[in-house]
Amino acid sequence: MPIRTCAQCGHAMPKNASTKRKYCSDNCRKLASKHRHSPQHQTSPAPPPANEPSPPPTAPATYRDLLEVSRTALMRNLKDSHCPATAVAGLSKQLLAVGKELLEMDREKEPDPILDDPEEMADGIEDEPFDAETI
Repeated sequence: MPIRTCAQCGHAMPKNASTKRKYCSDNCRKLASKHRHSPQHQTSPAPPPANEPSPPPTAPATYRDLLEVSRTALMRNLKDSHCPATAVAGLSKQLLAVGKELLEMDREKEPDPILDDPEEMADGIEDEPFDAETI
């Protein structure tokens, strides 16, 4: 009589095992079940042929784009009804940090009238010469 082996690990089956039994232990049976129901085991679309290069992943072009993508993802996760209550505080904190950084970037873009064009602010008024004795 040939020795039967476990369908999961390949070890020999116990001597008193039923002929219908597939696994040597409950652990092997549970592992096999996990492997059958895992997303990796599910049928997935066929990979592209090896001779065709895969398209490069689209990445945000700038740091600002990355921040905007992060902000969108954080907002989507916060609005998700399946978001655990324990994650809300952390997500909110990250969202505020990303928002602050975007605001700072916007402030840097706006021209500062005092620093960028001091003559524009003077409106034709000339400074008087400094005299230390008047003090």
